[in-house]
Amino acid sequence: MPVAFNALLQGLLGASSLLIGGLLGTYWQPSRVFSAAIMAFGSGTLLSAIAFDISLPVYQVSGFWPLLVGFLIGGTLFTSIISYIDQQGGFIRHPSSSRRFLYHQRQEETSEILDRISHVEILHTLSPAEMQAIIPLLKPLSVEAGTLLCQEGAPGDALFLIVTGEAQIIKGQQLLALLGPGEMFGEMALLTGEERSASVVAGTPMELYELDKVDFDAMLERSPQLASGLSRILARRLRDTTQTTLRSLETDGAWRRQVLDSVEIDLPLPEQQAMLLQLSKNTAPLAILVGTLIDNIPESAVLGLTAGSYDMSSSFLMAVFISNIPEALSSSTGMRQAGTSASRILTLWVGAVLLSGLMALLGSLLSSVASNLVIALAQSIAGGAILAMLASTMMPEAYELGGGSVTFSTIAGFLVGIWVTFPSL
Repeated sequence: MPVAFNALLQGLLGASSLLIGGLLGTYWQPSRVFSAAIMAFGSGTLLSAIAFDISLPVYQVSGFWPLLVGFLIGGTLFTSIISYIDQQGGFIRHPSSSRRFLYHQRQEETSEILDRISHVEILHTLSPAEMQAIIPLLKPLSVEAGTLLCQEGAPGDALFLIVTGEAQIIKGQQLLALLGPGEMFGEMALLTGEERSASVVAGTPMELYELDKVDFDAMLERSPQLASGLSRILARRLRDTTQTTLRSLETDGAWRRQVLDSVEIDLPLPEQQAMLLQLSKNTAPLAILVGTLIDNIPESAVLGLTAGSYDMSSSFLMAVFISNIPEALSSSTGMRQAGTSASRILTLWVGAVLLSGLMALLGSLLSSVASNLVIALAQSIAGGAILAMLASTMMPEAYELGGGSVTFSTIAGFLVGIWVTFPSL
């Protein structure tokens, strides 16, 4: 089976650059500009390959509809499968997917906390950015009925936001007031620096959020709105008024959306790496391998499908080989920063190379028995998946690292791809 054997060799050769990129990313830390440049160049060569090695031949043989259907199917399949793989821990393989995962993690955590504290009136005086600053400082507490939360005469070291339950405000032996969900206590001692003026006891089982004095003082410095909001609440309490102004559900919903929209991964790099390291401990190596393979299956499949056409497969082979280097380099750097061992990274790339060769062989076997229309549709599906990979991973990552400088690297890669495809022009 000379064609099938040729497809296997081309699949292994095209994917072998994954191991080269993996070695570079594992044992060498390239500059951001260099990484961006080669990533953009690889993106350009693949864009050229999609346009002239996949789209043009399919269009000439089978028309536009197989392209339309195939690209839609390929893009949808790739996005859906990668999304699932990332959920299982495969996000570690790319810095961009790692950052995206951290972003979604923070957004989910913020949403969960907002669900519990959005009825706390004072928080609506904060801007979305200030809410993002205060949310990580809140410590959840669950207490049983009868728990002493604040002791009269003790230094004020924290304030509390009530999520559920009821608190009793007691001075001496006298019950002064009852506080329920959406209210807060303990802020007076923090604002004035004086001792607690009353004791607070949980009248029922309660869930609260605690903000300690150190974080509270830092928040007051950054947020004049928080200080003015607390002053209004204190004035209201001094007038012995317990009635609060409730916002409409519609307004609360708008405020909540604004807070969620302002979520950013603004953690210092060491904290980001620590979070990724913790997440990677629960990551299945199989998820990383499958995710890496999914990134390369479409390219390998096209190599197999076109193995019988020397001119076409050789130009596409070069594009695949070049583009795999920056992809593997970036992925290896991201996995290394997340704490993945060098041996594990290289093992994953060796597995990806072998499996890519197998996929090219299967593509060749399909081309020997399928009709032209089926082959055209298979190539279009692969092209859509490759384009989805470029749009979601390589190109955004290149621009993030190199900014506008990646423009010329992308153009260079695209033109080199054309030159290889049409050497006689």
